[in-house]
Amino acid sequence: MPGKELAIVIPVFNEARNVVPLVAALHASLHDTDWEVIFVDDDSPDGTADIVRNLALQDERVRLILRVKDRGLSQSCIQGLLSTKADILCVMDGDGQHSADVIPDLVQPLRSFSADIVSAARKLDDPSDGAALSPARTKMSRLGNWLCQILLRRQVSDPLTGFFALHRSAWLGVVRKLDNSGFKILLAILVADPALRHQEVPFGFRPRLHGESKLDAFVVWEFLSYALSRLTGGILPPRPLSFVLVGLSGVAVHFAVLYPALSLGASFSAAQSCAAFVAMTSNYLLNNLLTFRDRRLSGVRLLTGYVWYAAISALGLLANVAIATLAFDELNGMTALSALAGIAIDAVWKFVVSSRVVWTPR
Repeated sequence: MPGKELAIVIPVFNEARNVVPLVAALHASLHDTDWEVIFVDDDSPDGTADIVRNLALQDERVRLILRVKDRGLSQSCIQGLLSTKADILCVMDGDGQHSADVIPDLVQPLRSFSADIVSAARKLDDPSDGAALSPARTKMSRLGNWLCQILLRRQVSDPLTGFFALHRSAWLGVVRKLDNSGFKILLAILVADPALRHQEVPFGFRPRLHGESKLDAFVVWEFLSYALSRLTGGILPPRPLSFVLVGLSGVAVHFAVLYPALSLGASFSAAQSCAAFVAMTSNYLLNNLLTFRDRRLSGVRLLTGYVWYAAISALGLLANVAIATLAFDELNGMTALSALAGIAIDAVWKFVVSSRVVWTPR
């Protein structure tokens, strides 16, 4: 079986029309290399897995890993990288924006053992890449890279690229240190092991061959949660941090409902009840969309989950009041600290219980 020297791991979702051109490009660029390609498909509804499977029957260099649970870009990369025997491992996107012609440039420093990991850096300031990156996406990438410099504390021009290669030994040395953030795996690797010798190779980021970009508001939220988590030294993991941020948004929603209701003549108790109900509903829907996206509920389960979340929130409120009152008595009337103690207990209760009862791990 081929693939003793190099394995290319390509996580895919709804990339059926890109599979055949990608494999053809790999054959054209790696004719002097013993390689294999592993497509890790997150159960694409467009038949991507069927295309890969049929191609694998004709080409022994092609392999398929089909994931029907625990989906996610980084988790797909991790599973693909752990499933190969190759000495050099490469990750690239499945949309055609990463050129197979760049792979030999990534591999060469690894062959000479002058680097542990080599990444392909997009030319974010090059106008020629304008067709591949929209102005909004270019600005987001620049902002993201700036935040990454703070996390990494070393100069890396494009730590958010999804195109890189590394030695198998370097991968096995770092994989157990990776958290379960689900974000860009190159960034996670560089954060987990600052001692890795890293090099960058510039490349032209191309327009995707077919399909639509996977970049959405969730990706941006996921990055912000991950970055803030790392800035705290990892004390607060990304998922609980996301839960807290959603809770803070609920405070804004609460007051956005409370004051208009009061101005319309509602009593304070009625306005407060309405605001609390709307804020709780907003928190539930946002957590389902963002914090627990990989476990998100739909259909009837979305409704039953809401009922459970409401019950958990009600119990959390009772604990909030009880702890705050106890703290108020013990701290000789220190209102702010007492209130924060109640809020903290409420938040921890709701996250721990709802993550096990409402958004049950699959």
